[in-house]
Amino acid sequence: LGWGVQSWTLAAMAALGEIPKPDYAVHADTTHELTATYTFAEKWTPWLEENGVKVRTVQNPKPEVVRKDWNVASGGDAFQLPAHSLQLSTGNPGITRRQCTNHWKIQPIRHFIRSLIKNPRQGLVEMMMGISLDEWHRMKDADVKYIKNIYPLVDLRISRRECITWMEQHGLEVPLKSGCTFCPYNSVSRWKQLKSQGGPDWKEAVRTDLEIRDARPGYKFFVHSKAIPLEEAVRIPEDYGAHQM
Repeated sequence: LGWGVQSWTLAAMAALGEIPKPDYAVHADTTHELTATYTFAEKWTPWLEENGVKVRTVQNPKPEVVRKDWNVASGGDAFQLPAHSLQLSTGNPGITRRQCTNHWKIQPIRHFIRSLIKNPRQGLVEMMMGISLDEWHRMKDADVKYIKNIYPLVDLRISRRECITWMEQHGLEVPLKSGCTFCPYNSVSRWKQLKSQGGPDWKEAVRTDLEIRDARPGYKFFVHSKAIPLEEAVRIPEDYGAHQM
C-alpha cells in the first residue's frame, strides 16, 4: 500500500468487497514521502480499518539517504538513490544504482511477512501488487519462493485512468502520485510543482540534493537529470520576476 492511485484503488476495492480482503495492507514508509501522502494516509487508514482492511506500516531501521557508516574503505555505495553523477576527472555523466526500492520498501515488507509465516520454506504468501493494465510490463514473479505476486487490476483489465474513474464513482478521494520528495525520476512538471508549492517537501529535496553532492570522492551527485544543483535546475515563473513567464 504505497498510497498512490493504484494501490489505494486495490485497498478501497477490498474495503468495499469488490475483491477479496487481504490479511494486511502493508505500507512501507520510506520516511521521505510527500506531505500530501502522509496526510492522505492519516485520513483514510481509519476508513480502511472500519471496513475490514488491516493497515500496517513498516520501515527500514536505516531510513537515511547517505549511509552513516560509509567510507571509501568499506566499499559499496554511499547512498541508495539512482542519482545523476559527474566524474570529476573526465566530466563523464552517469547514474548510480537504484537501491532505494529494495532498501526502503521490499526489505521491510519481507521482514514483516517472515514475522507472520515463521518458516518461509513452508509458507506461501500471495501479494497483491498495485500495478494497472497500462503498466503490465512491470509485472514479474517474486525472487523468493514464499511470495507469489498477483495483479488484480491487470486481471480486471483496469488502467490507471480507470482507477481514478472508479474512485470518483464511489465518492473516494483521488491521491497524488506517491514517491519520495527527491526522487531522481521526477518529471519536469513534478519538480516545478514541488518548487512552486515550497514547504517541507521542496526543502527536503534541496537538502538531499546537497547531502549527496560530495558523498564519494571523485564525483559530484545530483537528484536532477541536468546534473546541476536542484535550485538552479528547476525554474518557475517566480524565478524570472512577476512580469515574465
